[in-house]
Amino acid sequence: MPRLFCLLWAVLALGGCVTPVMRNANTLTPERMLSGSVMDRETCTAADTVWDAGGTVWVDLDPDWDPRDGTCIRYVLAGLDTTNPVAVVYFHGDVMWQYLDGRTGWFDSYANVTLETLRGFAQRETGTLGLPYVRISRPGTYGSSGFHKLRRRAEEAEIVNAALDQVKHRHAIDRLALVGQSGGGHVVASLLTKRDDIDCAVITSGVVAVARRARHHGWDRDITGYRDFYDPIDHVAEIVPDPSRRIFVIGDPRDKNTPFFTQEAYAQAVREAGHEVALIRAEGSGRSFHGLSLTGFKVAKWCVDGVQAEEIQARLPIPPEG
Repeated sequence: MPRLFCLLWAVLALGGCVTPVMRNANTLTPERMLSGSVMDRETCTAADTVWDAGGTVWVDLDPDWDPRDGTCIRYVLAGLDTTNPVAVVYFHGDVMWQYLDGRTGWFDSYANVTLETLRGFAQRETGTLGLPYVRISRPGTYGSSGFHKLRRRAEEAEIVNAALDQVKHRHAIDRLALVGQSGGGHVVASLLTKRDDIDCAVITSGVVAVARRARHHGWDRDITGYRDFYDPIDHVAEIVPDPSRRIFVIGDPRDKNTPFFTQEAYAQAVREAGHEVALIRAEGSGRSFHGLSLTGFKVAKWCVDGVQAEEIQARLPIPPEG
């Protein structure tokens, strides 16, 4: 059994796994998303069959380790041509709930997701946006191998960044308009420190000040249980300089999941570091006022079209006070 598999199994078992880690398991199944999946390269390559609707890419951050210790990242896409000057790339939010004592579960919506529904959503969004659309599954979710319990640590963004390089090359994508919701916003904020090909970065309800969010909720660590999380607000000095890139941080002041003041603090830090950033208020969906993915897609389209931040704010309903 490879060293990484043994290590992750020991760590995740202590974190309250409800089912054993399985090799080559499909994380579209909620139980396998919770347990995590270790996939080998051969199985990952065999799954890469639907070029017109997406596929898989293999990421191995340390080729000196066992070759089975890489990560298979699945993606779906729609609306791409032989060359694509810009594409919207979406990173979804967290798909599991958990407590610091190790109890975990999946959100109800995850139980009904299939690869076909993801492709259908991609088709709808590219039709709405009029832009090529790519949806990348974060490690351990929606068919990607890996461990969703390890999210918001530095390696998640490293894996996603390497996967994005491959997807971009494979499908002749030049520039990127990134959209990230909640935990996906954490990914986008992390990618800003790594990439020089981003025209628009749209962070909705983003977990971009992890320690401040934790303190607000009374946690002594991230809700994942880890203290060695990557905190984007502490890394704004590393954001790649680009005077043509625009960053949008979007939130609902009523958000009960990820408080708006944490997003406001991140936006202020980015601005003080010399980057163009707009803080946008918008109406989040759900009982926690946290859902802003669809708003993020709109803002990405407007950003690509060159609409100014003031006009974008004017086009969005401002949430009521309180």
